[in-house]
Amino acid sequence: MGRMVRKQIVMDAEQERAVAARARALGISQSEFVRRALKLALTDDDSLKTEAWRQARELMDQAAVLRTGSGGRRWTREELHERPGRRRY
Repeated sequence: MGRMVRKQIVMDAEQERAVAARARALGISQSEFVRRALKLALTDDDSLKTEAWRQARELMDQAAVLRTGSGGRRWTREELHERPGRRRY
C-alpha cells in the first residue's frame, strides 16, 4: 500500500457499531474495513460489486434465520423479494 493519508469521518452510532462488528468478523481493523468499502464504492469493477451484494445477501439470510434486525423482524429475504414491484438484482 502506498502513502497513507489520515482522514476523519463522522457516522452515527448505529453505523459505528456495524463497522466495528463487521471489521471484527473479518479480522481486520476498522480503518481497513473503511478502505475496502471506499475501494468498492469507487470502482467500476462489476465483479467486486457482485461480490459485495453476495456478501450482503448472505448476511441478510443469516439475520433472517437468527430473527435479528431492527424490531426482531419475522420476514425472510425471499418474502421481501416476492413483493410486487420489487427489483431483483
